[in-house]
Amino acid sequence: MQRYLLYLLLFFNFLFFISCKKDKFKSPESAFLVADKVLLKTISGQGSNSHKITDIWYYVNGKFQGVFPVGKVMPIVTAGNTEITLLAGIKNNGISATRVPYQMFKSVTINQNVEPGKTYVINPEFEYNSNAFFYYSDNFEPGGSFFVSTGDSAYSNTATFDPSKSFEGLGSIFMSMSDAKPTAEMKQTQAYFLPANGETIYLELNYKCNQPFTVGVIGGGVDRRTALTVNPSSEWNKIYIQLTSAVSAQPNYPSYQVFIRANKEVNSPEIFIDNVKLIYL
Repeated sequence: MQRYLLYLLLFFNFLFFISCKKDKFKSPESAFLVADKVLLKTISGQGSNSHKITDIWYYVNGKFQGVFPVGKVMPIVTAGNTEITLLAGIKNNGISATRVPYQMFKSVTINQNVEPGKTYVINPEFEYNSNAFFYYSDNFEPGGSFFVSTGDSAYSNTATFDPSKSFEGLGSIFMSMSDAKPTAEMKQTQAYFLPANGETIYLELNYKCNQPFTVGVIGGGVDRRTALTVNPSSEWNKIYIQLTSAVSAQPNYPSYQVFIRANKEVNSPEIFIDNVKLIYL
């Protein structure tokens, strides 16, 4: 009889132990956050508010929680007054495998009284970092440009001034080539100092094209360094091109010029470019 009582006692102790373990590992109820629409606010000198923010990197009470595509549900495993910090994520150099928080944008902080089980829909508005230095923002409107066609180029610096051929506004740059002149290139009208010690440097632009083109820098007026080859896009696209490695490579120069170049690869090449921004942090 005592043996049966002992077995019964051990059995109930085992059930109690399992119950405690389940309670210990049971996840707390979550709330949820959705960045439904993401905006960019610009001020004078910063140009267009077009952007291609693809992801949200988020922190809850200072602790990193993860990365989610814009519009997806982000869990918040906490309750009560909560500080939520959002960073705007981009595809660095337009590559899906190299997603990063864009350092040129400020983070957005939200204070929310979080109730488990609820979903909070927000429309965060990002701004450029106050420390970001803009050399220029060129939208190719009538009145001049920061770019000029190079000597061996075909038609690279032809401004369209046609709204139907621009991403926005009146102007864009149209680059094309022919069998007689198979190369098109444009470069900055003047050279600029760019920090060559690993500082973050980006060229932003909107583009539409039926063949590839390359973007890079010219150091000291002669040393061409390609940063990226941009692939064709039948619709207007936005890309963030990191120039840091190209500028920081040895030897260093006191000044650099951005160039955009293409060699004829299709029968009727068409490359449209708008809203070029050169920024460093």
